[in-house]
Amino acid sequence: METATPPPNARPTIQAKQFFSAAILADPRSRQALEGLSQLAVDEQIVQFCNLEAMEQVHRWRVEFKPDFLVAYAMADIRLAGTNLRADGAAFRSNDRWYNVKFNCEVAPDIKSVVAFEFQVGDEIPESEWEAHLLSTGAKAR
Repeated sequence: METATPPPNARPTIQAKQFFSAAILADPRSRQALEGLSQLAVDEQIVQFCNLEAMEQVHRWRVEFKPDFLVAYAMADIRLAGTNLRADGAAFRSNDRWYNVKFNCEVAPDIKSVVAFEFQVGDEIPESEWEAHLLSTGAKAR
C-alpha cells in the first residue's frame, strides 16, 4: 500500500493552538505600540493585530525565523470581512530576507485578542522582486 506524497512545494497549514498578540501588547514595553494602535481605524487595527500575531506564530513555529516586519498585502490584496482577515499574499522579513506567508486571522469583537489563526509559510522572495512589491531593502523597521 502506497502513501500519497505531497507535491514538492506543498507547505503545511499550521493551526494555532495558542495566541500571543494580546500578551505582547499587554507587556509594558508595548505601551507606545498599544497607544498607536488605538488611534487607528478599526479595519487597520484588525490588520495590525493580525500582522503581530502572524510574526509571533511564524517565530514560534520555526525559531530560526525572526520576523521584524510583515506586509499583509505585499503580493495580493487582503480580504477583510467583519473581524476576519485573509491575507493570501503576505510577506514577512526575517534576518534581512523576505518570505511569502498566507494567513487567516479572526480577532475578537472587542479587537483586543486573536481568537483563531492559521498560516502557511512559503518560499523566500527573490531580492529582484522586493522593489516591485514595496518590500523594504533598508534598515530594519522597529
